[in-house]
Amino acid sequence: MSDRKPLDSESAQVAIQSACVEALVGANLLAIAVVRNDKLLHASPAFERMFRLERDATPASFYTLIDERDRVLVAQALAAPGDVAIGLRALRGDGSRFDVELSATRATLPDGPATVVALFDITGHGQRRPAPLPTTGTLPARVQWGPRYEVGIEVIDGQHRHLLGLINRLQDALSAGGEIEQLVESLRELVRYTEHHFATEERLMDEVGASAERHRGEHQHLLEGLMRFTAKLDTASVSESSHFLQDWLFRHIDEVDRPFGALLRSRGQH
Repeated sequence: MSDRKPLDSESAQVAIQSACVEALVGANLLAIAVVRNDKLLHASPAFERMFRLERDATPASFYTLIDERDRVLVAQALAAPGDVAIGLRALRGDGSRFDVELSATRATLPDGPATVVALFDITGHGQRRPAPLPTTGTLPARVQWGPRYEVGIEVIDGQHRHLLGLINRLQDALSAGGEIEQLVESLRELVRYTEHHFATEERLMDEVGASAERHRGEHQHLLEGLMRFTAKLDTASVSESSHFLQDWLFRHIDEVDRPFGALLRSRGQH
């Protein structure tokens, strides 16, 4: 008799959420923290950089990083049952204040419920409005890589092709009713490789002296989307994530990476 747990079982959802939150907290590009009540349980490297915290000097209390006037607002956001996005003032380790948007999502972890928060520095930009995730419960059509998706830069095209392969693998694991471990590993690899790809693109932009602001904003948007659905994974939200990732990848190629590829080619890169 198989001891495989259905993907929608409570224990499976906890295992998947825990693994994906762990992967996101390890990410370098998105400021993410896991908070329970006032306690700061985990923080990503990007979170520590944003708040200018010394390594291994992350405070135990999350509220100490929030301006006193906004702490009640933050407490309400962390206690809310659904997804919440608010603007507030935060405090860096050196005491300076800056404007952030906080996006909060509830998650169930092995040691109990917690809130996963993503923070975005919006100083001088105003509050961000993250795009909603799709609500359909059906898997998108499986798409194979083709010439129409190429931007003409070998390393970028190769990484886009691999990202599409990871999205397809996620769909295959879901549609085949695969083992929990298989789905978790697909999601972990997707987070790891997405960040590797973003770092490659941003390095290339730095090398040619191009502004990476729009790219970084796009990259943060995708990572935020990953955070939002991985914190509440079940069969329906994995399906939503497949739509979200596939739509994001193709839109990003057409609107952002294709012009960037033309710029790189004009400067002798292929």
